[in-house]
Amino acid sequence: MRNESNRNGKEFLSKKKNFIFDLDGTLIDSMWVWDNLLVDFLNRHNYETPPELLKEVAYMSLEQSSKRVCELFELPMSPKDVNREWTEMIYDGYAKEIKTKPGAAEYLENLKREGKTVALATANSKELTEACLKNNGIMEYFDVLTFADEVGEGKSSPLIYTETLLRVNGVPDESVLFEDILQAYKTAKMIPLDVVIVEDRSAEGDKSDLMKSADLYIKDFYDLI
Repeated sequence: MRNESNRNGKEFLSKKKNFIFDLDGTLIDSMWVWDNLLVDFLNRHNYETPPELLKEVAYMSLEQSSKRVCELFELPMSPKDVNREWTEMIYDGYAKEIKTKPGAAEYLENLKREGKTVALATANSKELTEACLKNNGIMEYFDVLTFADEVGEGKSSPLIYTETLLRVNGVPDESVLFEDILQAYKTAKMIPLDVVIVEDRSAEGDKSDLMKSADLYIKDFYDLI
């Protein structure tokens, strides 16, 4: 392993039945899209983006984010209108450009070959998620897709993870979550779930804490293959 601070090594994964993955920043290299989206959107509507807003919406579902933006800037648009515009702005990126993290597709294929249950729990929309999964040829590996907008909470709440566990008919001890950000790690530990953190440059500021806290910290999925 590249990181010697992992508490349990990777052996504990062989005992897991259910593998739950975040999408953005974990399975796919996409955070650059979200870094620019809100700024570009507000620029379109002649507003500057407060730096604290980027942090605030990072853990929200798209529905929650659009409501917050509408409230804060008193936009003459509904949250649905905002979501529609956001989707139009970044759809091509998800459908054509964004790629999986190194080793992700191979790792998912291995899990399915081993008979594991594979699920996705994402704050992204169904439309963008499915476009990206299909474009990267990994849609077939997932038994369950859970979206934050379906459950009504972002990843500051464990609801998306508990709902995913229900859908795979799984219990926490038999399950593992793959994430990339500290807030999601903390939320998952409320359940509690074992958490593998996949390194992403968007979480660079929390890297030290993530490496110390995660049940396993990996550079990319080739660490597990």
